[in-house]
Amino acid sequence: MRIPLSRPSIGNPELKMVSRVFESGWLGEGKFTGMFEERIAAFTGAKHAVAVNTGTSALHLAMDALGIGKGDEVILPSLTFSSDPMAVVFCGAKPVFCDIDEDTLNIDPKKIGKLITPRTKAVMPTDFAGLLCDVKAIRRVIGRRNIKIIRDASHSFGSTSRSKVTGLLPDEDAVCCSFDPIKNLTCGEGGVILLKDGDIAEKIRSQKNLGYKKAAWSAFTIKRDVGRRVMQKGFRYHMSNINAAIGLAQLKRFEKLARKKQAIAKRYDGLLAKNENITLLKRNYDNIVPFMYIIRANAKDRDDLIKYLNDHDIHAALRYYPCHLQPFFRQGRKRLPVTERIAKEILSIPLFYDLTMKQVKRITSLINDYYGKGKMRR
Repeated sequence: MRIPLSRPSIGNPELKMVSRVFESGWLGEGKFTGMFEERIAAFTGAKHAVAVNTGTSALHLAMDALGIGKGDEVILPSLTFSSDPMAVVFCGAKPVFCDIDEDTLNIDPKKIGKLITPRTKAVMPTDFAGLLCDVKAIRRVIGRRNIKIIRDASHSFGSTSRSKVTGLLPDEDAVCCSFDPIKNLTCGEGGVILLKDGDIAEKIRSQKNLGYKKAAWSAFTIKRDVGRRVMQKGFRYHMSNINAAIGLAQLKRFEKLARKKQAIAKRYDGLLAKNENITLLKRNYDNIVPFMYIIRANAKDRDDLIKYLNDHDIHAALRYYPCHLQPFFRQGRKRLPVTERIAKEILSIPLFYDLTMKQVKRITSLINDYYGKGKMRR
């Protein structure tokens, strides 16, 4: 049986919660969405959590509400999902790609300064493969400039710092998460924006519902003609009760889901540690809940190793092609040497809750066998 790269862990708990939504007869945004927002805020320690339909929508809304618009520039890593620069484009702004740090694979704070111009309005780092980016270092580089930090925490939901789940940090303005089918927590599809400013949160609550003063489900508690007035520009970005119900069930199981993924990542580290042809990411899986597990191979071997694993029914792949090299985002001949080199070396191997330790051993045995078949140590 082929082992997929990732797969959601969903079952009876999620079905039972969704059945409650069906019984209520209200499938769109409703009280389950409200409960999900409250529990996400409590889980992360954020003052405000606004649930939306995707992580991409979360990024777009956060930037729009924080004033990012036409002619502005947003600095972000190229080694990330295309939704990040696409959300910048949605705002009419320009994505400015920054190189990464070789050890962390996160945006390199030391390289941000040279990219700042009078048009720079935000920095949008990604917690790559679950490792929290250095927000304090980014803020030091920004200094007293009025530049927002909007962190994409889609890879790191549930990761901890000093035994506390990492939510919104003091030096940043917004944190966005994705709850798509293969993230650490899934809603089927969904996302959230974590905020400390209540006025911004209320603005986004209206914006995600086409600019209405109140969402349809909450407008019933006041005069409907008042609550259903369009007050500003808005989008169709709300989260449904169905998706929120899945997320609520996942939150109840999250500790168990997280511990298993951490155990798998630790097991991978142990079984691959002696392979001199493989470089492992520096990650403390006591604190990090990994969205994906990545290894680095020699660039000359990487594609052959991916093919070898796929030929043996193990799904392996390069998840992210550098955004600055994508045709739509390409900006002349801009070079990001670390990003481009790392992108030729990294590959993802399977990581999901239902992956067994026996399967982990098989996967690592195949990787070790690949290098035992006449491959030179480099």
